Amino acid sequence: MMDQLTIVSPGGRPETAMNQRIDKVRVLFEPLLAHQRILRQIIELKLSNWLTLALLDLRDPQTVRERALARHQRLPPREALHAWDDELCRALEGKADEKTLSFLLSIMLDGFPQAKTPGIDIYVDGVLLLISGEQVSPQIVAAAISRVWRKNRFPPSISEFLDECSEMTKTATTTRRVITKMIALRDNAEDALIATGDLPEVSASFRP
Repeated sequence: MMDQLTIVSPGGRPETAMNQRIDKVRVLFEPLLAHQRILRQIIELKLSNWLTLALLDLRDPQTVRERALARHQRLPPREALHAWDDELCRALEGKADEKTLSFLLSIMLDGFPQAKTPGIDIYVDGVLLLISGEQVSPQIVAAAISRVWRKNRFPPSISEFLDECSEMTKTATTTRRVITKMIALRDNAEDALIATGDLPEVSASFRP
């Protein structure tokens, strides 16, 4: 039987109190999980393989021209790489304030409706006490919550949740290392192609 609060939106999509709450959570979490989507793209496209490659020797650009052309073609566009880097920077350098952290943790605990959970204030105070001197962003907290929801049937202890935050921080740090290396490789390839005349020199001026 359909919820009594069900209404039909102009587009014909049933709207219930539950649907509205899901939409609210999605609006909150989707921007915070952008760095996780970047990580999935890197995994799916096997972009982490770029981390092991050395820069091209530019003392004689003609000898590395073919490799430079191949790298320039295969590497993601410069705009995408810098957008990814900016997203990872926000995830790693931001810091969640008490209000944001409290809200995110309350949503996490709401994701375990059948479980007995400690008072949210006690839980939040415990987390704040332990991470007050650390740099933990809303993005990292949201990623940890997403991971908890996927693998846990019961709410994590404070210690377990902090471990998840640490794991997400390590993952974001590794992902940013890959992106930084890809930017360096693309710059290196472009320098070679500028020297060989395959790219106009003005392209160098667009580098951040």
